[in-house]
Amino acid sequence: MMHSNSRPARKALACTILALGCALALAGCHKKAPEKTSEPSLDSNAASAPASPQSSASSALGATPAAAAPATREAGDVNVASLPQGAFALNQKSDDDAWFRLLNDVPDSTGIQDSRNPYTISIALPGNATIHAFRFVASNQVKVTPNHLKVETSGASADGPWTVAYDQDVPGAADIAPGKVIEAEMAAPVTARWLRLTLSSPPGAAPYGIGLTQFAALGKFDNAEASVRNVAGLYHFPLNFGSDGYVLLKQQGAGIDGCYFEAVRGGGNGVRIGKLLGTISGGIEHGGVLRFTRTEADSNTVTPGIMTFEPNGKHVYTALMLGDTRDFDHVKEVGGNRIGDSALECKVGNASPAEAQLEKTGKLALYGVNFDLDKATLRADAKPVLDNVAGILKAHPDWKIEIGGHTDSTGSSGHNQTLSTQRAEAVQQYLTAAGVKADGLSAKGYGDTRPMAPNSSELGRSQNRRVELVRQ
Repeated sequence: MMHSNSRPARKALACTILALGCALALAGCHKKAPEKTSEPSLDSNAASAPASPQSSASSALGATPAAAAPATREAGDVNVASLPQGAFALNQKSDDDAWFRLLNDVPDSTGIQDSRNPYTISIALPGNATIHAFRFVASNQVKVTPNHLKVETSGASADGPWTVAYDQDVPGAADIAPGKVIEAEMAAPVTARWLRLTLSSPPGAAPYGIGLTQFAALGKFDNAEASVRNVAGLYHFPLNFGSDGYVLLKQQGAGIDGCYFEAVRGGGNGVRIGKLLGTISGGIEHGGVLRFTRTEADSNTVTPGIMTFEPNGKHVYTALMLGDTRDFDHVKEVGGNRIGDSALECKVGNASPAEAQLEKTGKLALYGVNFDLDKATLRADAKPVLDNVAGILKAHPDWKIEIGGHTDSTGSSGHNQTLSTQRAEAVQQYLTAAGVKADGLSAKGYGDTRPMAPNSSELGRSQNRRVELVRQ
């Protein structure tokens, strides 16, 4: 959670950035005196205030933030339209990353402010989902929250046909409290693979543009097990990965090893590796999202992050949790592009990126070690990751390794403790069967007691669900 004494400065900075980014001629952000509101949480364990049986989407719009939570949202609901879950916008220009702030699921996001009226964004979900409610968080800027909100769904294609799922005015939009949570439960669940969100205001009612702080579709994905997405290749990012921004990803099953580097012209895709700046180790999880840790070559600093990929693979979103990973003020996000396939190789001496990280830092988070939902049964796509780990450990028979199982805070503490222990033991059994010395391995479950990030959003929860190797 963000420190309270840093919030005014950050909001002022956000105001400046949004004002400069808006295509309208703005004299300023025109904020009114700040009004204290509760910070929204998408945690499925958040308490819900009971509502009467007559509660509806329209009544939720008129409610105060404290009473906005619906009565029948189901336990385990997630924001299926968020970048950390694998959702991605389809109708945006490749160099327009402003929409990231609408779907990033970061509690302290600055949101969007756009001169287009109406503003429409199409969102590809990573799989079929059943949606129980929509959540809109009002803009932090005065007279920017739209007068009307519309959400359409499609199960056929990104081009429709579309079915209207939600279509409501926002009462008092011109004077709505900044950051107010507007949560609308559906009268009946809706299913979707694609969403289309439209924000609109009458002419003259949006002098500073229109926008929201966050949009969420709360529900569940179906249980169909999709094939593991292949994201191997060469990418380029303007930030987050050194001055040149070249990132190479190599993939086996759900496992990812990679690096980022300064480039020398020539070689595969017009570049070859000059100076290695750091390594990347992670795995592909539900929704085709890459969870990873980035290790800097010079300092051995380890930073967790995610990458989410456009359905066609051309455009990529990445977010790093810098510094204190429990403070979302340090989330650094940027868009990038896939250059193409690459025959380049990432090597730290003779070691792979995963081996180098475990050797230098003593820890390795095994993202991509995927289990059946709420079980300790390893999925087939986890086996290449563990085979790679087995090879590393057999090359270092003197290492003593603790296998730690970790969960997010969803579910009871007792359940999380049991599940994390069983999953750690499942990994231990696999590695032993693969030839790793049994006396060099131990397994322990930590449940939700050692989070890497806050559990108040999916971005944080995704980093907390992990199996971790720790050298003893």
